[in-house]
Amino acid sequence: MSYNDLSESTLTQEERVAEAVRITSRLIGSCADELTPKEQEFVAHMENADYVSTKQLYWLRDINDKY
Repeated sequence: MSYNDLSESTLTQEERVAEAVRITSRLIGSCADELTPKEQEFVAHMENADYVSTKQLYWLRDINDKY
């Protein structure tokens, strides 16, 4: 798992949500069968999220990088 300094994020809430939507769409569309059950649950939850924290976005990025 990658280390991310959470204090370095300069994205707005809208930008975090937009990036989360792009990542979840890609993960669900191309590699949903490869995700662990915990990753599947998290990605499904984030697919329609109205709020995405910096920590959640970094976890999505880590999952995206993994697959």
